[in-house]
Amino acid sequence: MTSFRWRTRPYPRHRSVTAAALDRPPGTDRRLFVLLLAAVTAAVEVAGLTGAIPTIQVGRIVLSPSLIPALVLAIACGDRLLGRARTRPAATAFWMAAGLAFVLGAVLYLRTDYPADVPGLILAALDEELVYRLAIPAVLALLLRAVKVPPPLARLTGFVVAGLWFILLPGHREQMDTAAAVVPFVAFAGLSAVMVYRSGSVLAMATAHAVSNLLTILVWTEDVQQGARSAVLGSLLILMVFAYGHTRRYVETDHGTIIDLRTGEIVLVDLRDRTVGSDGLGADGLGLEPLVPVPPPRPG
Repeated sequence: MTSFRWRTRPYPRHRSVTAAALDRPPGTDRRLFVLLLAAVTAAVEVAGLTGAIPTIQVGRIVLSPSLIPALVLAIACGDRLLGRARTRPAATAFWMAAGLAFVLGAVLYLRTDYPADVPGLILAALDEELVYRLAIPAVLALLLRAVKVPPPLARLTGFVVAGLWFILLPGHREQMDTAAAVVPFVAFAGLSAVMVYRSGSVLAMATAHAVSNLLTILVWTEDVQQGARSAVLGSLLILMVFAYGHTRRYVETDHGTIIDLRTGEIVLVDLRDRTVGSDGLGADGLGLEPLVPVPPPRPG
């Protein structure tokens, strides 16, 4: 008689970069290294904001010194920065649109009197996403878990605190001269946190953020109309939400276990000569991660 056995234990809700850094089974030297880099990045960000470490200037753009450890963190994370997309077509549509918007924004900006700003605006977006959607949430979540806060609540709290910190950055506060001006920053911080929390795609958010930076300055210099900026960013964010805002229920980890993303638990299911494919892992392109056979049942 064919049987199955399953076990569960607490596990981070998503296989994103942040969750991967918090999952620490034996032999996770890379995860520990990522956590260490996240802590260093967060510490340098604090030091930069207090003036203890000098800033970096590219063109007219003043960058946080956290950019340097953040780039090292990005290299350590590797392709995990891409996160999980809902489907391949949705991800393809987003990246095609993002690439087109990015190139158009960069070309228009290069025609202004300050072409050297372009790499600065791109690096600023990448740095802020790595710091406020990866490094700080990971560090805060780890600290909260150390005092027995449940993993999902710890991760959520980390994103909320980092989001509020992002909104209150000096450069952002200078732009919030009215109550209405606060709304875009709150909306963007909230959307960024949700996207990275659900999909782990820091790179997708950084790309949208870079496009936003380029178009915002072009609106200020009257090289782009506000309506055009709103249309481009709105379309891009809608595509991003469709591609990364809803992910599959089950994912396969590097260690061969299957995670139920709804419950945040590892589910080890033993089915003879079968695979889990009816609710998300599917063999018909429902996800970007490969379908992996589930081990057969143990004797007895």
